[in-house]
Amino acid sequence: HWRRLPALGDAPSLPAGVQPLGDFVRGPEALLRRLSQIGVVNSTEDGWRLLPELKQGQRLVGRDGAFWRWDGYTAAADAPSAAAIRLEQRNRLGEIRVSLQAVGTAARQSAESLETARNGLEAASDGEANSRESVREAETEVEALRQAQTALRRKFAESDSRLDAQREAVERLDQDLRDT
Repeated sequence: HWRRLPALGDAPSLPAGVQPLGDFVRGPEALLRRLSQIGVVNSTEDGWRLLPELKQGQRLVGRDGAFWRWDGYTAAADAPSAAAIRLEQRNRLGEIRVSLQAVGTAARQSAESLETARNGLEAASDGEANSRESVREAETEVEALRQAQTALRRKFAESDSRLDAQREAVERLDQDLRDT
């Protein structure tokens, strides 16, 4: 709270040509000391020109809202106020929270899709392994059948050879019988 104090008898004067803010606004008596040390300037140029002349605790305000303080702190007329910045940040925070929820939902959906894909990959890998094993078994069976075929061809060739030999023997006997 503000405590009411008597006016300062030795208060520093504002730079020449600057009117105190108290000439333009009325406030509680407790604020008179403060209002007497805030000067109103007509232009930004006047504010910058008079800034070095301010004494400790004094301030200048422009009619357009610009602000200069004795310690060098300044605010442009179009600079957003702290309240406006907080409101903008609060609004941005709300937008971020909504985006965060959307991203969280998308992340969960992506995780579910990833799990589905992993399960599909695992099933496909198992199927591939089973197929490869089936191919190996079939190749082994084919090789066994080839060997059996080779053995049968050999036996066939032997049988065919014996049959040819027996035919020749029969033909010779037949010839011998005809010759006798």
